[in-house]
Amino acid sequence: MNEFNSKDYPRHGWLRGYFVTTTNDTNKIAENSGWRKNIDFLRLRDAALHKLDVRKDEVVLDLGCANGCTMTYCGLQGAEVYGVDLDPKGIEYANNLLEEFNLKGRAVCTNAAATGFPENHFDKVISSDFFEHVTDQDKVLILKEVKRVLKPGQPIVIKTPNLNYLKLSLRFKQLKGLLKLQNPAKFVIPHTPGTNDPQHIGLADRRSFAKCLEEAGFLNRQFFYAPLRRFGSSYPMELLSTEIPFARDFLCEDLFCIAWKPIVMSHFPD
Repeated sequence: MNEFNSKDYPRHGWLRGYFVTTTNDTNKIAENSGWRKNIDFLRLRDAALHKLDVRKDEVVLDLGCANGCTMTYCGLQGAEVYGVDLDPKGIEYANNLLEEFNLKGRAVCTNAAATGFPENHFDKVISSDFFEHVTDQDKVLILKEVKRVLKPGQPIVIKTPNLNYLKLSLRFKQLKGLLKLQNPAKFVIPHTPGTNDPQHIGLADRRSFAKCLEEAGFLNRQFFYAPLRRFGSSYPMELLSTEIPFARDFLCEDLFCIAWKPIVMSHFPD
């Protein structure tokens, strides 16, 4: 069932963090058994938004804006917001949200690697759950475009699923399945090639994403970590998933990164 078009889906469900209650750890298509507000997902969205630190009247670009949730959050924080995506239905919905909430800006149906926006135009860029949909080659092209449209010294904040965490989760599910005499091969990483919904062709770990950023010219960057709380709050798990090197690169659900457009080389290019 399509959550976005479901008649019983709560009003502004995407904005409020409502998802189907069923899981899709196997290749079987799950039926919708109701909607649940996913507070932990909203916490992880907020982790990226906190780092973006939107200020009133800043001009912000949302890469892969989909139906405009992140644009709306930034707009409600006082920004003038723009978004790009290739899905015309998502763009239409995003623009309807901007109009409904009386926010400045617009969503545009265009390629993220060639946005058409002017050079040095945006104060900040955010990308939430988008880069997993594109290859490493396309990541570099998109990040080069981000560097072009960002003002010198300004940041892009990125949130994307952590491939290392997903691989670890898959091994855990397979082991758990074995103990229940289930076939471990039936468990999958959702949305990956070979499943019923193969959207995530560009899942990355910290090392591979850092390489894309480097190639695109983002020389100063920092990865940051949100604690793993999927199974409840635990002080040892908070330490492992945020502060212990190596362990945190496997136990943080999402890759979070902030990268800045160079200042000196922007003003004095070769």
